[in-house]
Amino acid sequence: MANKDNHRRFGNIRKLPSGRFQIRYPGPDGRMRTGEETYERKGDADRALTLIEGRILTGTWTDPERSKVKLAEYSATWIDQRPGLRPRTIDLYHWLLKKHITPYLGNVSLGKLSTAMIRQWRADLLGKGVSVSMAAKAYRLLRAVLMTAAEDDGIISRNPCKIRGAGDEHAEERPVLSIGQVFELADKVGRRPVGSIRAAQERRRTPHPLPAAW
Repeated sequence: MANKDNHRRFGNIRKLPSGRFQIRYPGPDGRMRTGEETYERKGDADRALTLIEGRILTGTWTDPERSKVKLAEYSATWIDQRPGLRPRTIDLYHWLLKKHITPYLGNVSLGKLSTAMIRQWRADLLGKGVSVSMAAKAYRLLRAVLMTAAEDDGIISRNPCKIRGAGDEHAEERPVLSIGQVFELADKVGRRPVGSIRAAQERRRTPHPLPAAW
């Protein structure tokens, strides 16, 4: 916000040779930072500084330099920093990263990840034949990694994993053999079932008597 002398009390704006405007501002640590974007109008640059100042005052500001870390690098560190994980869990996490996450999102900076991007990533997995259950495992891992980035490390302002139901696993229905298929399978292995299965087959062949008329 500018004071009466038209000087800002927070940050500053300069006009570049290109005619666009660039902002600089102090972070919570006092170190000056240059805005990542430039603006066509000075008023737009002024509003950007006002928004940044508000985020710093409310504690929701994130350092754009830190958010440039790639997802692949941060995820690998995230696993290494959890010594309490069981070896099988560590192997699963590394496999999920290598197989289903890093090839799609590994080179994306944490600050560039969005809910729309993650929704498309999940759709791509399912479109390539990855099961709903496996996609859910990968999504839950990604959500946990980004939750740490948002809530513990303060690298991003919020967790972009906001897709309802994406982390739910649904057990696939197992096919049930018919009685005829059971006998066919039994013939192939050389042993025919007896007892209740045969009786059930006979009952299916025998018509049931109609109830007596009232």
